[in-house]
Amino acid sequence: MDVVFDSSSLISVSQSCLINSLRGLRGDNSFVVPKSVYYEVVERPLQIKRFELNAVRIKKAVDDGWLEIKRLDAKHKKMANDISSKVNNLIYAKGKPVKLIHSGEIEALALLKQLESNTFVIDERTTRTIIENPKRLKELIERRRHTKASINVDNAGLVKKMFDGLNVVRSVELIALAFERGLIARDIPKSKQALEAALYAVKFAGCAVSGKEIEEFLSDWER
Repeated sequence: MDVVFDSSSLISVSQSCLINSLRGLRGDNSFVVPKSVYYEVVERPLQIKRFELNAVRIKKAVDDGWLEIKRLDAKHKKMANDISSKVNNLIYAKGKPVKLIHSGEIEALALLKQLESNTFVIDERTTRTIIENPKRLKELIERRRHTKASINVDNAGLVKKMFDGLNVVRSVELIALAFERGLIARDIPKSKQALEAALYAVKFAGCAVSGKEIEEFLSDWER
């Protein structure tokens, strides 16, 4: 099975020093990213001192072969343009379309279709909401921008249909699973406090997860 990663999830696990735990989860699956995501998490940040270490860590995963780069074919490059057109003309605020997603997320969504994959790892809340419930995005944008917004209902329906049934996973779920399977044992002890620390590390690194959700992870582990 191909598992497609977005930039946000890779940054979260790299910044929290937990990226090697993903390697153990890979198994017989393929962990893949489109070329634009690789540019966002490796090629561009390698030139920025503040983000260089994260980029080096992710590049090593690619160099070691357990994270692969896949290019879009001509058909799915066209699909990426279609996704961009629909999604970035989905919500309007003050009469203008709100740009919701960028090239990495767009190519990742198109790559899911190209690979006929059903699993997308992404931490960014906006894109997850687009996939899971496009109409709910209007409320999210209104809260963030403190202004009224409108939604293109036709585009919302098309986007929902395009990604219906997609399994959306966050880095926090992967870290919890890696912890349960003992894949982080070399780095941290197998204790409730260590799990809590790991989950909050990915939260503070950018994963959209609430404190309440983390408490639920901890309760599940105790059972």
